[in-house]
Amino acid sequence: MPTRFSCGFDLRVSANSHEKDAAQWNQFLLTTSKRSLISADTLVWPEPEGVNSLIQDNAQVFWNPLGLASDLEQLISSCRMRGFPIANCVPVCLTISESVLIAMNGRFGPSYFHDLPQEEFLLGQGWRFLGFDLVALMGLHSGLNGIGYKEPYWSQLRAQFGAALNEVGLFSDEATAAEFAKVRGVEIPSHAPFDVVGILVHDPISQ
Repeated sequence: MPTRFSCGFDLRVSANSHEKDAAQWNQFLLTTSKRSLISADTLVWPEPEGVNSLIQDNAQVFWNPLGLASDLEQLISSCRMRGFPIANCVPVCLTISESVLIAMNGRFGPSYFHDLPQEEFLLGQGWRFLGFDLVALMGLHSGLNGIGYKEPYWSQLRAQFGAALNEVGLFSDEATAAEFAKVRGVEIPSHAPFDVVGILVHDPISQ
């Protein structure tokens, strides 16, 4: 299996405690119980209150151009210092392929994306793989669960790709996720290209 690398960390609210907004159901490929908040997109799976403001703070040097933290412990420590409510929030790590990593280094320079842990290492440290999303990396807009669908194309995509989604509404197979990313890129060129990202989670923060 090709090597994948972390492209940063984030904190997200408990997916079980945050209700789905029925007015946004057309953001999800499926209309069944597999419709889940779990996504790389912060507009779908929100960060806890206040976390996004840290990106605007020039004193916080652990952010990369994707709006993700390069160091999870620094992120947690900064949130606690500011009194942000992060109890029961879920640590999230997004992973990218080596080819995307090379492209990111070419675009932003190696200082942001160097010495990144491999996905295999993270899995050995208690992280759990949930599945693959597909996103426009600059902004982390999800082409799977973050940009609305329209009929009749919506029904056609459900018929072609719906069975490939796992119990949390993500792709389990990277190749299928990449195929869907190409389809959505043609459909929504203003957000293309979409890159496949893996979503890993750790145990919720206790306090």
